[in-house]
Amino acid sequence: MSSTKIDFARLRVLVVENHALMRRLLGEMLWGFGVHHIRFARDVPDSIEFIYGEPFDLVILDFFLGELDGADFAKFVRFDDNCINRQVPILLITATPDHRQVSKVLDSGIDAMLAKPIAAKGLFDRIHAILANPQPFVITNEYVGPARRRSRPTVARRPGAATFKAHALANARRERSKSAIEDGFLF
Repeated sequence: MSSTKIDFARLRVLVVENHALMRRLLGEMLWGFGVHHIRFARDVPDSIEFIYGEPFDLVILDFFLGELDGADFAKFVRFDDNCINRQVPILLITATPDHRQVSKVLDSGIDAMLAKPIAAKGLFDRIHAILANPQPFVITNEYVGPARRRSRPTVARRPGAATFKAHALANARRERSKSAIEDGFLF
C-alpha cells in the first residue's frame, strides 16, 4: 500500500444511495474520516444536478438505484465528455455482488467495488487505495475509465502421463505418512 497521505478534510464526496439509513451511515463514516463536504442523492435523476454542477474528488454509489443501476450511471458519466466529473474516482457498493454484476461494473469504468455490509475500516482503506494510487484514465470507443490491472489469464495445460504418475506417487507417500495412533493402535 502506498504511503501517500490523503487529506480527508479537503475531499468533496457525492454519495448516491437509495436507502436513507445507508446514506446516513455512509455520511457518518465519511464525517468520522474527516470529510466535511458531502452531497447526498437518492437516485440517478437526483444526482444529475450534482454530477454536472460541481466538481467532486470521489463518488460513492450503490449498485441498485432504481431504473438505472450504479454501473449504468458510471458509464453515462464516463462517456459524456461534457461532464466535469468524467474522471472522478467512483466506488460502487453493493449487497449482492455476483459474477455478472462484477463484470458489468468493471466494464462501466468504476474504480473499485465494496460489498455490504460495510465496515468503517474497509471503507476507509478502499477510499485511501483509490485516491492514493490512481490508475491512468483510459478513453476508447468501447471503454472509458481507470486502466484495468487485469493480467492475461493463465492457460491451464493438461498434464502429461509422467506428470500425472509423479503426482499420484507423491499423494500415495503423503497418505502413508499420515498414520495416526489412536488408543495405542497404529493406523
